[in-house]
Amino acid sequence: MTDRAEARTAKMKVDLNLTTDQEKNWSAFASAMQDMSKKQADRRIAVREARIQQHGSFDALDEMRKNADSQIERSNDRKKLADAAQPLYASLSEQQKNRFAECLFGGDRERDAY
Repeated sequence: MTDRAEARTAKMKVDLNLTTDQEKNWSAFASAMQDMSKKQADRRIAVREARIQQHGSFDALDEMRKNADSQIERSNDRKKLADAAQPLYASLSEQQKNRFAECLFGGDRERDAY
């Protein structure tokens, strides 16, 4: 999962065709993307392991709490990503900004955490 995210981030960089000045802002964004992808993978693994350990028992309220906690974590990760992306995004042309948005939110539907 993290390998796919890294490949997607690398493709995004190529697609944006960054200038030398814009490249200076890339590493913070790429690092935040990598961190977010790693956390997402860790959460998915933890959910799978928890389900295996439950062996059929289900507590609806506990699941609701876990789901809420997970949503909070994902929201915080998205805020961190937006903060890390801000300098890069501010330096992009309008065409690059459109491409940036397409890469993050468009066409590619494996974007669960974005």
